[in-house]
Amino acid sequence: MDFKNKLDKYKDKVISLLRKLISYESILDEFNPDSETPFGDNLNECLNYMLEYADLDGFKTFNASNYAGHIEYGEGKEILGILAHLDVVPVNKDEWDSNPFMLDIRDDKLYGRGTMDDKGPFVASYIAMKILKDEGYIPNKRIRLIFGLDEESGSRCIKKYFMFQPEPNLAFSPDAEFPLIHGEKGIMSYDLLVKDNIIKSFEAGERYNIVPSLAKMMINIDLKKEYLKFLKDNNYKGKIDGEEYIAYGVAAHAMCPENGINAAYILFDFLNQYSDSKLAEFVSKYYLYDVYGKKANYYDIDDDLGELTSNFALVDISNYEGKIGINCRCPKDNDFNIIESNIASITKDYEYDYKILSKSNSHYISKESDLVKKLMEAYVDVTKDTINKPFTIGGGTYARECKYAVAFGPLFPGREDVCHIANEYMYLDDFYKLIEIYYKAIIKLTK
Repeated sequence: MDFKNKLDKYKDKVISLLRKLISYESILDEFNPDSETPFGDNLNECLNYMLEYADLDGFKTFNASNYAGHIEYGEGKEILGILAHLDVVPVNKDEWDSNPFMLDIRDDKLYGRGTMDDKGPFVASYIAMKILKDEGYIPNKRIRLIFGLDEESGSRCIKKYFMFQPEPNLAFSPDAEFPLIHGEKGIMSYDLLVKDNIIKSFEAGERYNIVPSLAKMMINIDLKKEYLKFLKDNNYKGKIDGEEYIAYGVAAHAMCPENGINAAYILFDFLNQYSDSKLAEFVSKYYLYDVYGKKANYYDIDDDLGELTSNFALVDISNYEGKIGINCRCPKDNDFNIIESNIASITKDYEYDYKILSKSNSHYISKESDLVKKLMEAYVDVTKDTINKPFTIGGGTYARECKYAVAFGPLFPGREDVCHIANEYMYLDDFYKLIEIYYKAIIKLTK
């Protein structure tokens, strides 16, 4: 039977499940490892709703202490893992044209936080498994849809899951781009511990993996007229609200900060031009408008994994002191040492300090591997696209948590990358095509 005919009887289920999952405001507020709900009530409710839903559909399920779970069918010693997540990045509701936590179908698109990253792909994977199970397909290994609650904030969920369960023998993560991603840069985050004699407070950004689209500051000198002129002269967006200086930028994923407009840079640029702020001077000298780490002297490039990127992600200052958070995507694992050496040098000059928060090594699977070849076959079978080839990215997916795993979809070539920004969406036709690709991929990897 043609797959579109197979899918027709599942479409109501597909949309209703996605609608339900989108309704959960599954944003990490605070991590508490001592709690029964370590990532908070909303994320816990989302996890357990999906496990109960899969139980009713006849799947085997597992809950890893409310960190993550899996949905499984099939028998055998080997495991095919499909690695997805139910957490989403924060939203600024004022930037959205609709409620980000209410699925809105308009103009042949599915709007809502998580439609692309990663609730939509999770639902597509689940429905692909459901169709196969209903058809009586018998795989030669267990098919396990593994899903966590902390992918956007460090993947503590999946690390905890693998304390309970074995790593899959092979896996893919529906959390990136098509046709297939076989390599991911290393990721390093660090904080600069800073102080200033002019900046009373400064707030920008919420996560290390997002370019901040909003920045606010208060200073102990009056530069309101100068700021409004600065905005006009440079065609920047911003305003004065009481004593607060506000700048608006454009959010983007930290793996491609060049696609965003960093709101924090706007305020620091202004301060550097119109005041004697030492912190603004420091930022201007080593970071301002530089998304490649060239000013801080840790730029690098690799033939396969490309350029190092540096995202000026967070500013949190109150009472004249605080931190700046930076997220780097590194083509070579040795870049971690180079970054630390250079930030130690530049902070020392200004009597600042720094703290390394996390490091995750790069991940690479050969394009000639059986896993890559079979997944590409599934992609080409459905799309007929023989032009686009496997590639590498600066993003970090669950694929790096397994030795033999790649990222596979959901963003199709030529489509706008709307992950982590306002009005996130997926084309309805792409969503249904996604289900078919994952359906065929599972068969090719388990027959």
